[in-house]
Amino acid sequence: MASFLHNFSSVLISMVLIFLLVVPSLMCHSMEEKDLQHICSKTQNRTECLNLFKSDPRSLNTDIKGLTGVAVDLALNKSNAVHTQYNQLYTDTKNSELQEKYIACSKNYNDAIRDLQVVKNYLVINRYRFITVEINDALQEVMSCRNVLKKEPIDPANMDYQNEEFKLLCYMVKVTSHYLIQK
Repeated sequence: MASFLHNFSSVLISMVLIFLLVVPSLMCHSMEEKDLQHICSKTQNRTECLNLFKSDPRSLNTDIKGLTGVAVDLALNKSNAVHTQYNQLYTDTKNSELQEKYIACSKNYNDAIRDLQVVKNYLVINRYRFITVEINDALQEVMSCRNVLKKEPIDPANMDYQNEEFKLLCYMVKVTSHYLIQK
């Protein structure tokens, strides 16, 4: 009986050691070009998504959690830049109707920045399931801004491109975070 227990415990310890060595390496799989292509194929603009990920050197030297972090950082950088742009447009514009549009969009981006900071915190504490809620909120903010800009008078700054790029970045966070939920 003692021999059986000794053999069983040796096998069990070996299995645990193998599990501890193999599973983390699977979970820490570094991204490759094909992984980025697959992820970006789930967004509305595969090519731009790839270009955005490739603009950050961390994209290919990380796992899916790190890639989600890259996407969040890219989205935060973009939202801060667009927020600053809307504030500048508000200051530079003398047309009161355009000023109302720009300040409304500035507020939308301010809220989107807050949502992204919450996403970043959820990522740090491994609360992946809550990321989608915050990203959807950020997407709603950009959609609200786009709706305001569609009203007359026409936006002479043509900020729609900026809004579209931010929207794509939010989808990149959304897609990568779905892989985190699945693991």
